[in-house]
Amino acid sequence: MDNIGNYEVKRFSQNRRLLSETYDFFLKKHYMTGYIEVDVTKGRRLIKKYEKENGLKISFTSWIAKSLSKVIEDYPRFNSFRKGKNKIIVFEDIDIIIMVEREIRNKMVPIAHSVRRSQNKSLIDISKEIRKAQSKSVSEKDQLLDQDNRAKYYYFLPKFLRKILMRRYINNPFTIKRNGGLIVITSVGMFVDIPGWISGFGGLTTINLSIGGIKKHLTKIEGEIVEREYLHLTISFDHDLIDGAPAARFTQEFVNHLREATLLQEIL
Repeated sequence: MDNIGNYEVKRFSQNRRLLSETYDFFLKKHYMTGYIEVDVTKGRRLIKKYEKENGLKISFTSWIAKSLSKVIEDYPRFNSFRKGKNKIIVFEDIDIIIMVEREIRNKMVPIAHSVRRSQNKSLIDISKEIRKAQSKSVSEKDQLLDQDNRAKYYYFLPKFLRKILMRRYINNPFTIKRNGGLIVITSVGMFVDIPGWISGFGGLTTINLSIGGIKKHLTKIEGEIVEREYLHLTISFDHDLIDGAPAARFTQEFVNHLREATLLQEIL
C-alpha cells in the first residue's frame, strides 16, 4: 500500500537558494537582542486624526522608521560597520531597509526597499515612498536589493567559490551600504492580528528591528483604568560595535519618541 499519497514538485528558485546560503552567514554575527513593549496608543490616534483631517493615511512602519532615524542622528556609532580587524566605518547618510510585500505571479513576496538618506526626508515623504514601493510592479528577481546582470553568473559558480564571494560581500561595509543600508526593519504585525514578539535569528546589518503585533492592556494612569495599545518590538544590535549601556540608552530614547508620538505631533 502506498502511504505517500498525492504530491506536487515545485522549483526551488535561484533567488531562494541565494537567500538560503546568505542565512548561513546570519548566524555568525554577534547580536544582542531586546524584547520590548511600547505604548503606541497616542501615535495610532494621531495617525487616524491626520488621515481624517488631510485625507492621507500615514504608514505605521514609516513612523517607526523615521523615529528610529531620528534617534540614530544622536548616536552616529549606530550607523557604522566594521571593516577588517582594526577599522570602523561610520556613515553620515542613514539608509534604512524596509521589507514590504508585493504580489508576484499571484503570490505575496517580501521585497527589500531601501529608504535612502532617511535623515533628510520627512515622515510624510517616507510614508509615500513606502506606499509606492508596496504597489510597484516587480519581478521575483527584484526580491534582492539592487541586483545587476553580474548576479546571474553567481548561480553557476561552485559552492566553495560562492562562499568566498559571499564572505567578501558581507564583510565589506561599502557593499552593504551601497546595496541597502546598515539598518533593517521587518514588520510582521501588519500582516496578522496576533500579538507577540518576532524572534531574531541574526542578520548582516548593524541594527535589526522587527515589528510584531499590538496587544491591548488595561493600564492605570493618573488613578484611572484605561485601555492602551502596546506594540511588541524586537531590536538587535551588532555587539562587536555597540555595548550594552549605549544600546539601552538608544532604546530608551527610541521608545520615548514612539510613546510620546513626537514626530506625529510636529505635523499636527
